[in-house]
Amino acid sequence: MVAGLWAALAVASGGCGYRAVYGQPAGAPISVGIGQMLVPEPEVAQAALRGARAELAAAGRLSAGAAFPHLALDLLRVDEVSRAIHVQLGQPVAGGMGVAVVVRGRLLVAAEQESELDTGDVRRATQLTGDADPRVDSAAHDQASRAAAERAGRAVARIALGIPEPADEAP
Repeated sequence: MVAGLWAALAVASGGCGYRAVYGQPAGAPISVGIGQMLVPEPEVAQAALRGARAELAAAGRLSAGAAFPHLALDLLRVDEVSRAIHVQLGQPVAGGMGVAVVVRGRLLVAAEQESELDTGDVRRATQLTGDADPRVDSAAHDQASRAAAERAGRAVARIALGIPEPADEAP
């Protein structure tokens, strides 16, 4: 009877044995910054940072400053995919497009060391409709790029926290 009680106590205090496959132990704050930037669009990079910081802050894991562990966001590319083309006054005009941003996250635990976690390419897309006025299309494209980048940054942070997240999202 006493042995059974000790066994039950040992199992109860040990928990179920589950632990996240990815991410830091609970409570370790993570700082965020830009790693490699292969696309010359600083607004897109800032949006990805904003998304990652928001996700880490919501989880209570955002570190103020550049301490370790550090989540480095690599901005790899911005993809544009045509959605439709129609003819207007004898000229082809875009009927819509998809804008996708590809970000990769690397979790660094110390300076000059290999990353502990690599999220792989994380792609998030936003759809927008075409317009005959290029100035309107340009503003809509910029807004869509920032929205996709922010979603990609959030997804990378979720992966770093150990939350399951698909690596790719269709345009």
